[in-house]
Amino acid sequence: MGDPLAPLLVNIHGWGLPCASIQRILKSAMTGPKDPKITYQPGSNPPQEPLQEPISSMTVKTVLRKPEEQPSAPTRAIFTVLKGPEVGRVLALPAGQVITLGRADDCTYRFEEGSLSRVHARVMCIAGQHVVSDAGSTNGTFLNDHRITTPQPLRSGDRVQLGTSLTLGFLQVSEAEEASLRKVYEAALRDALTGVFNRKHLEERLDAEIAFAIRHNAKLSLIIQDVDHFKKVNDTYGHLAGDAVLQTMGRLLNQSVRAEDFVARYGGEEFVLVLRGVDRPGAWNLAERLRQTIASQVVYYENTHIHITSSAGVAELAECGAQRTKAALLALADSRLYQAKQSGRNRVI
Repeated sequence: MGDPLAPLLVNIHGWGLPCASIQRILKSAMTGPKDPKITYQPGSNPPQEPLQEPISSMTVKTVLRKPEEQPSAPTRAIFTVLKGPEVGRVLALPAGQVITLGRADDCTYRFEEGSLSRVHARVMCIAGQHVVSDAGSTNGTFLNDHRITTPQPLRSGDRVQLGTSLTLGFLQVSEAEEASLRKVYEAALRDALTGVFNRKHLEERLDAEIAFAIRHNAKLSLIIQDVDHFKKVNDTYGHLAGDAVLQTMGRLLNQSVRAEDFVARYGGEEFVLVLRGVDRPGAWNLAERLRQTIASQVVYYENTHIHITSSAGVAELAECGAQRTKAALLALADSRLYQAKQSGRNRVI
């Protein structure tokens, strides 16, 4: 005759109790206590009514409770930028790919950092283990401050330094944790009011764009676009109306540029557009289209309709001569914006 408990036994691996323990519990339930007299001690459960039918004719039901929800297990590998350009940036390291890091355009993750080689380092996943290797770089790849010459395994919390100025942190995280890190990084780059990039990120990005343009002998232009009479808007309609105007400006500028272009709030009512691969005539045409679009817009705030205009100054990196720097490029565009204001506003110079 088979074991009467067999239909009741289940696979409970990972639930906290071994099968032998479950068997003892079930057998005890089916045979009952050895002493038919049930005594009641204060603090214990009250005595139960005597069973009216044989145990053998009853159905025994076992209820297994799920353990409490556990945090998602780490399933993804990432780098985060700890030091260098774009601090906080999240770099996914998916299995099945060879990830390259360096200055070359065809690297998986490109950094415009002078101490990096074109292809500086590689990361790959071998049998579930991520490994970093130097790609013959000039200034070396370091794992936790030690220069590596052979491929080395990565563990969550490790620091990888590329060259002299870029440090990455290796982490193993869940999908939710990766999404949270990306949101934090994105929030740190954006102007909270307008949604365009903030000035801090502009400074970093413009340095990288200028270095790229110089290294590749590429065109680079910049526009400073400014809301005309913005103080009058604030004084007449209030600062919340002024905020609505700036939000409209940010939305229009973001919608009007290419994916590779860059829009940032420079300060107050001034916005900067960085245009890769565009000369001054091309940048001037874009600024003029933006001026016309802005002039045709109506900003709605509560029951008020606000009409605005804008002025812009345009400059190309090649016009800066030997001083092809961020400061020189911004100063040239700003001086032309000032000319546009002095010439009557609502124009591009």
